[in-house]
Formats: sequence, C-alpha cells, structure tokens
Amino acid sequence: MRPLTTDDIVSNAAYEQEREAFRRHVIALKKVRRVAVGPRVAVVFENRDTMRFQIQEMMRIEHIEDPEAIRQEVETYNDLLPEGLAIGATLLIELTHDDDIPAVLRALSGIEHTVVLDLGDRVIAAEAEAGRSTEETTSSVHYLTFRFQPEDLRRLADQAGRVALEIRHSQYSHRTVLAPATVAALVADLTT
Repeated sequence: MRPLTTDDIVSNAAYEQEREAFRRHVIALKKVRRVAVGPRVAVVFENRDTMRFQIQEMMRIEHIEDPEAIRQEVETYNDLLPEGLAIGATLLIELTHDDDIPAVLRALSGIEHTVVLDLGDRVIAAEAEAGRSTEETTSSVHYLTFRFQPEDLRRLADQAGRVALEIRHSQYSHRTVLAPATVAALVADLTT
C-alpha cells in the first residue's frame, strides 16, 4: 500500500469543510473492515483513508497546524500502512466499566502474537508491534501486520467466504470467517 504524504493531509480549516462527508465515508469503510473475533476483540484492517482520518482528527482535536508536527503524525501513522504485499490492522480489546480491567489485560497478555489469517491451505501469522505486552499485562490496542507472498494474493481472492481471522491464545480462542466484502477490500489493498 502506498504510504501517506503530507500532501494527502489538508489544513484544519479545509478538513472542517469535508469532515462530515469524509467521516461518513470512513464509517462505511470500517463496517467492512472491522471484524469481531469473539466477544471481546475486534480487528480493524486499516487503509489509507482510515489512517488519513486518524491524522486529520488528531490535528483537529489538538489544533495541529505546524508542518513539522504534521509530518511527524504522517510518519507515525504510516507505520500502520506497511508497503508491499502487506496489510496493517489494529487489534482492539473491548473493555467495559463492569470489567476487572487489570485482570482481563493480565489474562490476555501476549494475545497479539496469536493472531492469524487462515487462507485455507496457508496461515499468515500477524507480526505485532513490539512493546505492548509484558508477561504481566497487555495494552488494549495492538498494531499488527500481515505479510503476504505473491501466491497468497491468489489464495485470498479464491477463498472468499472461507478466509478466517483467528486468535489462538490460551485464554481467548476464537475464529471468525471474513465476509466476502472484507476479503474484497483486502484484495484491493494488496493490489493498489
């Protein structure tokens, strides 16, 4: 996937003019790209628009206008848009006020290292951003990369309706078959 540049980012004033339409667009994208894996975890497959939205919203909330600060935001979020035959994703552990949050995060320590994309005859293990888990606890947000081989793209496209996202953690084992629209979005990410 092609990384974002500062040319993709508009000023806060220009963003205010397009914000509502762009927000609706990103919400529609995330309906296809957000996948629940069991009752507590969601994975959002990111793309250029979802990352641009994050940057623009960060700039809006924090009133960022300085070109150097914008460049740093773009660099940070581009880390979630791997180049080449790869897809970036955000894993979210969904917590409520009723949860014993420290206990849940302790039980799910290392979860980011147990996520796989099952293409039927090949499994692609997610690579997790380092430093978000210890033996005692984990973060509620993890950044993942799924790296594909050229033949995996064909497998992904051919397996629509059978591609699954799976978590194989000792305390949290769940599998979700991806909707054909999600698979199509991932194929598009890998081919554009």
